[in-house]
Amino acid sequence: MTYIIVTRNEAVVGKPLASFDDALMQAAHLFGDDVKDWMTLNLRIEENR
Repeated sequence: MTYIIVTRNEAVVGKPLASFDDALMQAAHLFGDDVKDWMTLNLRIEENR
């Protein structure tokens, strides 16, 4: 199973990552770790199906 980073407009950011932890670290690297920013972007990590 792989994980993807998704924004509010359903855009996938980057390539699928091997683990949730990798995806979380990549999202924090790209978008910072401010919760308000993530909520504004509706940033989330989803299973790649």
